Amino acid sequence: MGSIIEQLFNGEIDSFENFARTDEYEKCSSEIIKEEDEFLKRISQEQRQIYDNLLDIKAQRSVIETKIHFVYGFKIGFKLAAELYDEGNN
Repeated sequence: MGSIIEQLFNGEIDSFENFARTDEYEKCSSEIIKEEDEFLKRISQEQRQIYDNLLDIKAQRSVIETKIHFVYGFKIGFKLAAELYDEGNN
């Protein structure tokens, strides 16, 4: 295993693969599935198509949001490390 930078470069770090599913997350996911199943039983095929399109667009937005948050967090982490390094040299 190389340095963290080498691991990032080589694609060895995958945040989706290491996603920690908490009890809170699992409970929320179960509630979503239950409510969505009930909802889908009550709508027409045309409404289902509209709903599926909406879900696709929301999923795309979620990926964009996740990337924005990741980049922001990475930058904040780097600034924190730089500040700590600077303080250690003074």
